[in-house]
Amino acid sequence: MSPSAAPSPAPNPVEISAATTAEDIVAIADGAPVSLSPASREDVGRMKEAADRIGAAHATYGRSTGVGANRTTTVSEADDAAAEHGRLLVRSHATDAGTPLPHRAVRAMAATRLAQLAQARSGIDPAVPDALVAALNADALPEIGRYGSIGTGDLAALSALALALAGERPTSAPLVVPPIRWGADSALPFLSSSALTVARGVLASDELRRLDRASRVLYALAIVAFEGSVEAFSPAAAAAISAPGVDEVAAEVRALLRGHDARAARIQDPYGLRVHPITQAALVTAMVRLDAQLGRLVTAAQENPMFDAAAGTVTHHGGFYQAQLAGDLDAASLAIARAATNAHARLRLANEPGYTGLRPFLAEGPAGASGLMMLEYTAAAALAEIRAAASPASLGTISLSRGTEEDAGFATQGVVQLERAVEGYRVVLSCELLSVARLVAQRGATLPPRLRPLHGALAGLMPEHQDQDLRPPLQAADALLDGLAEVSP
Repeated sequence: MSPSAAPSPAPNPVEISAATTAEDIVAIADGAPVSLSPASREDVGRMKEAADRIGAAHATYGRSTGVGANRTTTVSEADDAAAEHGRLLVRSHATDAGTPLPHRAVRAMAATRLAQLAQARSGIDPAVPDALVAALNADALPEIGRYGSIGTGDLAALSALALALAGERPTSAPLVVPPIRWGADSALPFLSSSALTVARGVLASDELRRLDRASRVLYALAIVAFEGSVEAFSPAAAAAISAPGVDEVAAEVRALLRGHDARAARIQDPYGLRVHPITQAALVTAMVRLDAQLGRLVTAAQENPMFDAAAGTVTHHGGFYQAQLAGDLDAASLAIARAATNAHARLRLANEPGYTGLRPFLAEGPAGASGLMMLEYTAAAALAEIRAAASPASLGTISLSRGTEEDAGFATQGVVQLERAVEGYRVVLSCELLSVARLVAQRGATLPPRLRPLHGALAGLMPEHQDQDLRPPLQAADALLDGLAEVSP
């Protein structure tokens, strides 16, 4: 039920360079046209020439050898044999399966791989980044199944993209450049990346950041609606918590409530109203770490092997092993689980007459009306999914390719679980928003100046409060969340 992207105007063009950001990847995913900076293209070309010289002088994984458990098998370096080796490598690794990924995720993957190749350490043919630019601008990308990656490189997905650039897989629009002829010089370098996992992490984190901003506005509305105590997010309380991110959350809530001077209904509120700055700060801290790692990986040259033109060397390594990313993804999912639990607590409070002074479930109409009773169930179902997704993916392990990769990283599973957690969190917040909107209306609460522009939108979610099909107003609440994220404190 949730949108995957916030509404936005036509995106501006994005130039890919060494300074590409996660925000650029989101813009390209949403349809922004791209170009490769002239300096980056020149660097890629120079590195290709250097890699050819270095590869001719040194045994090089994937160029002069097979891959995985075939790494000890020498491959002929004759032109025809090298070309055939590259083509077969791409074809054999294109084993994606399952439900197709959203097209937006495929665009983000292609953009991420382009940004990584722009760092010019792979020795790839410059025709490849040129083809990626053309494919993105023509929106000529393949359908890619969601299975095939385990956190040590998105080989299956990138092979599918490589086959599309070679004209061997259908694309969403016609290719406008000659098909790529995958030789040994470019096949493995193109596949040697976690671009899909990174891209999906970028998109999930972008939506999570919007939901975090929306949750702060929603919490401020809840304080007004429940006549909650402002002491829980006072400067003194924030200082006492002694945890990163609390000052930021508490200060933003205070700013949103500036001008709110209603007396608190209780000397001390339940946890749902009292500990939000703590749970939300834990989420903020997790997002800061995750965003920092994703930002590094968007422009990371992690191809194995990688070349150094100045030193004339080729380095074989395991830098593509995404242990840090897996841990950061897990931390974000765990933080969502705690924040969503706190949101569900406020939802339950809204159904209790002891905290609202109103009828059970904020019902109107005949005795026994159910009102918003079922919002608890819907939110609880989403919360159950969030908690299941919070089981650490980074604890997983498996041995592959005859033991060559004896401990896969499972960052890809971590990003799948984060996507599930973000989707569930959106549902929980939508349920809370609908409940708080009704509570504000039934109590005739006066919103402080910063929140007052939301009054009409809140009332419009459910103009009538008699028992009704809750799906349409819940969908409207879902759509309003992105608007809440734009409210300035």
